[in-house]
Amino acid sequence: MNSHFCKVGKVRPNPSKITNLKDLEHKYSNFIEEAYNVEQTDRSLSDTLFHEAKKIKQHILNMKKYSSTEFDAAF
Repeated sequence: MNSHFCKVGKVRPNPSKITNLKDLEHKYSNFIEEAYNVEQTDRSLSDTLFHEAKKIKQHILNMKKYSSTEFDAAF
């Protein structure tokens, strides 16, 4: 087997893309506040901001669900 395309053990997480929970919660509150502020003037922008906030909220819930303290020694 040719290991030319094998990336096992060579791929590392990108630290610039990893955010902590507090930053995500801050982003979520900013999106919700901005969406609420522009709701009467620009409905499409408000919908987009609410959608982005929903995606961030789902990411927050996933991070809370799989916190690092719950992992077994098998990992």
